[in-house]
Amino acid sequence: MKSAAIIGVGQTGYRRSHPDKSSRELIWQAARLALEDAGVGIDGIDVILAGVAPDGLSGENSVERTGMLGRRKPFLRVNTGGVTGSSTVFAALSYINSGRAKAVLVVGLERMGQATSSQQVFNTIFDPIYEKDFPLTTITMAALRASMLMRLYGYTERHWAEIASRSFRNALRNPLAHLRKDISPEDVLASQLLAWPIHRFEACPMSEGACAMVIVAPEHVGDRRPAWVQGAASITDSYAMGDRIHRPGATLVDLLSLRLAAGKAYGQAGITRPRDELRVAELYSAFSSAEAMAYPALGFCAPEDGPAFVEAQFTDSRLPVFNPSGGPQGANPVSATAMVRIAECALQVRGLAGERQVADVERAVATGQGGATQFSTVCVLGRRPVH
Repeated sequence: MKSAAIIGVGQTGYRRSHPDKSSRELIWQAARLALEDAGVGIDGIDVILAGVAPDGLSGENSVERTGMLGRRKPFLRVNTGGVTGSSTVFAALSYINSGRAKAVLVVGLERMGQATSSQQVFNTIFDPIYEKDFPLTTITMAALRASMLMRLYGYTERHWAEIASRSFRNALRNPLAHLRKDISPEDVLASQLLAWPIHRFEACPMSEGACAMVIVAPEHVGDRRPAWVQGAASITDSYAMGDRIHRPGATLVDLLSLRLAAGKAYGQAGITRPRDELRVAELYSAFSSAEAMAYPALGFCAPEDGPAFVEAQFTDSRLPVFNPSGGPQGANPVSATAMVRIAECALQVRGLAGERQVADVERAVATGQGGATQFSTVCVLGRRPVH
């Protein structure tokens, strides 16, 4: 993979809905902030890519149409479910790596607050034939996996509550977050039980908002402070969850697609010891228990060491910092969330994350998860290009 760098980041605030703003206003606000951060005007952009969910999630038809900017420039809409945001970034990398563009503006938008059919859309991510007799939803899917993790590796409800509480408290330092609450592990455990062992405060909110970035070829970095894309990979898995329950070497909680994507991205970045070489991890984990599934897939610990790894995060400052922005529990604008993870890593690497800045971030990793984790993306950013 050739070098490319993120030199501009812009985000709106994330809310349950933005009834006072049109889709155009959200797109333009994020894009304007990204262009200002990059120090370029729209005339300096070669291609514009928009990551937007299906219309059934957006609540309006062709939601990106009203926000199109940069007349007479190539424009492409990307939709790959939960990994729409990272797929949009990867499409921009393809434009740059192929030499078809030197500067790309990517925009991710979520307008789910305007829709009435979002949950019905989510319920179609499961196999319509083999899994039709099971009451699967995104919540019961997470509960099934959380209970498997507890049985196989010894996690407890307290572990899920500790992860959720940490994310909420991180979000207090992120002025853009949808939920900014000082929630303790006890508060999490006392919240409504959605489907055992998942409590309400372990689940992500439904959010609206927009994220944008300017991604350029090396010769266009100029005097800007870049976050270099050192590795990027996307892997898919089998559709039916039943195919993954008893699969040798990679069960339903092993996240095979994320592990393979991490292997590719780490290989491009030259990372062999992720626990030591990555300072920040922004993970697309819609439930706190889903974050635990990502630890072994990303090489941070062995599966059976997961519970101890959760506990060590609160005492060992040498470990990577997880979701310093608050992650999806702070805000989850679905079709933009995977892009937000990359944007937050870019801010951390560039030293521009404000109150949520982690000290000495040389490298950071961002993940994306789509469907019933049938799609996984991993993106490694660093202060320096990899040759």
